[in-house]
Amino acid sequence: MISPYEIVAKSALPALRAMVARRLQVTYHMTQQQVAKRLGVTQASVSNYARRTRGMMVNLESDGTVAKAADKIAQGLSSDAPDQREALKSMTEVLDYIRFNHMMCTLHGDLEPGFQVEGCSACDGSLSGKDFDRLKVLVGS
Repeated sequence: MISPYEIVAKSALPALRAMVARRLQVTYHMTQQQVAKRLGVTQASVSNYARRTRGMMVNLESDGTVAKAADKIAQGLSSDAPDQREALKSMTEVLDYIRFNHMMCTLHGDLEPGFQVEGCSACDGSLSGKDFDRLKVLVGS
């Protein structure tokens, strides 16, 4: 059984980073080393994003919300004093959007053919940072 978080970490996160990296290189004319520093990844990772050998398990560019978010994240990271905490927060919100909107279900079905993805609600999530009542019930505290 593959967790939605595994799928997000191995496919959606690299795909989102690749989108932001491409924007930083193309729109803001940054070098791979500069992009790597801003994203907190290695230059080799950025090279793999550019060659499309990493971050290509899922195409997120077709979703307008994700594409616009990648634009905004890249814009923020391109500034002279980028706020990496804000970029991290935005990327986390985009990844939650991807998960909550079931954008990884087809990939999940491909990766785990025996798992019934139709009708699955594992990605729905109901916890927020301010409301952990359901979790408290689950753990019995």
